[in-house]
Amino acid sequence: MKKLIPLCAMGALLLASCSGEKGKSTADSLQIVTVQYEQASDLNDSLLLLMGDIYDGLDSINTQEGLLYSMGNGSEKFDRRAEVRQNLQGIKDRLQKNRDLLSQMQAKLDATGGENTVLKKTVADLQARIERQEAKIADLTTQLEAANTEIQQLNEQVTKGQEDLQAETSAREQAQAEATEAENAANRVYYAIGTNKELKQNGLLEKKFLGATKVLKGEFNENYFTVGDKRNLSVINTGGKKVKIWSNMPKDSYEIIDNANGTQSVKILNPQDFWQLTPFLIIQID
Repeated sequence: MKKLIPLCAMGALLLASCSGEKGKSTADSLQIVTVQYEQASDLNDSLLLLMGDIYDGLDSINTQEGLLYSMGNGSEKFDRRAEVRQNLQGIKDRLQKNRDLLSQMQAKLDATGGENTVLKKTVADLQARIERQEAKIADLTTQLEAANTEIQQLNEQVTKGQEDLQAETSAREQAQAEATEAENAANRVYYAIGTNKELKQNGLLEKKFLGATKVLKGEFNENYFTVGDKRNLSVINTGGKKVKIWSNMPKDSYEIIDNANGTQSVKILNPQDFWQLTPFLIIQID
């Protein structure tokens, strides 16, 4: 490690000491100069050590900056933004440490009178490098914050888009369900099968003395009816041996058919015509 005070300076100090310190022995003068030289040498060593630490710090920052720009190229999945923030914080910490070391170096240099032009220029160069790196890190930090803001905005847009899509899907499903229900309701029909007495008891038939039989003219028991869908209701098994239809169904839209077991069924030939006047079918069986 080079010394700040050359060896030849030691001789000059000896001469000055001998001429300026009358009455002292040469050994005493030599001891004083030796102490001064050792102090200067120690100061020089400490300055060089500080300078070495600062340069090591700058090299470490350069390495971290390289990682900052090259990370994320592998196949592993990770949170890139979190790693960027971590590396930036590491660089900031190292820059602060370099600033502290440089302050120590400046203080030691000032203690010598600040006349070493080489060291003064070195300190100024190091100061400029640290300031440039701090400016670069500040710019990267600003870019990262801007990217975080943009990512947050994009996340909000994605969330809103998902919510809008979900709302649209729900509305479409509800509309479809309502349309299906409306279609089912339009095709829903009701039929009741019973004896004359049973039909009267449930209010489906009403016949007064010497009067015509009336169908569904007053209150009736809706639960007595069986619900059907006219789109797929083609044959109604009555279970009776004789069938009479009381509701107003077009004659050519159906027929009464005999079953092998002696019962009769109502076969619907034309569902559209059969149910066009009323959705209620009343079948009397005997």
